[in-house]
Amino acid sequence: MLEIARDAEPFELNALLQRVTELLTPAVVENLPPYFQGIASLADAERWLELMLSESRLFAVQDKDSGSILGFLFVYIEDEHDAHIGYLLGEAYWGQGLASELIRGLIALAMQAQEWSKLIGGVDKTNQASSNLLRKLGFVERPAVEPSATEPSAIDSQVAFYEYHLSRP
Repeated sequence: MLEIARDAEPFELNALLQRVTELLTPAVVENLPPYFQGIASLADAERWLELMLSESRLFAVQDKDSGSILGFLFVYIEDEHDAHIGYLLGEAYWGQGLASELIRGLIALAMQAQEWSKLIGGVDKTNQASSNLLRKLGFVERPAVEPSATEPSAIDSQVAFYEYHLSRP
């Protein structure tokens, strides 16, 4: 994993933007929020990248041997203790255990980040592969909260949230 910096060299940035357009295919972004949809040009990729960098820490998931970017990991820190995570892999890399390896690595990294108490992943309820992966790795589904006058921004009923509590010795 390599964290993507805002001040990347122009050559690196152009290669990254090209890779974004290749990886964010309709199948990959099918269950993701609208701002992941329709990334077809370098200009689209640049807008997407700017949004991602403004909202979260963004990491490129790289092949260990070639260094090629296989996908992305997003981490948004809420109230200094909760790390909201998201991830995607290009279609060519599905079914190889890479997402499992990626999340295991993130858990290990998070255990070292003493300020984080839990990881939270939101998954579209139709994305059974991601739901199953998070459960397999020890994430627990959080009960849905219905919108109300006291909690108007309750959880979207199409998204299930999973939590991984980081217990340290």
